[in-house]
Amino acid sequence: MKITVIYLLLCGVLFADILKVNDTFPYDSFIDQFDKKLAITSETKEVIISFSKKNGKAVKTFLETHNGYLKKRQAVYLADVSSAPSLAMSLFMKPAMQKYNFNIGLIEDEETAKVLPAVEGKTTVIRLEKRHIKSIKFVDSL
Repeated sequence: MKITVIYLLLCGVLFADILKVNDTFPYDSFIDQFDKKLAITSETKEVIISFSKKNGKAVKTFLETHNGYLKKRQAVYLADVSSAPSLAMSLFMKPAMQKYNFNIGLIEDEETAKVLPAVEGKTTVIRLEKRHIKSIKFVDSL
């Protein structure tokens, strides 16, 4: 019986649909660049996600020039690093990110990345209300 339940849960993850409006945001936290938990709570209003190095740089530049933006907007910033080699992450990427004045939730799992809505070349902005998705936008800049 336990094996059947585990199998069904795994199948649900493997064949999960991309999130859409009215869905509940399924993740309650991500690990940030300091290996600490970055929570997504019922108070979180916005999730900003970059899926490419180019978009990540654009979001970084914006957040550095708009100090306190994430806190004011009750927002979290996530970066898809699932395709980065783990050695590069630990030796180069995380140490560089630790110099930022904001936290970044790291999407390190390809299966998680596949569930999150994305459009090539765009930054995803998901508006939440008590963890329910109210809107999804794909933007060139914040």
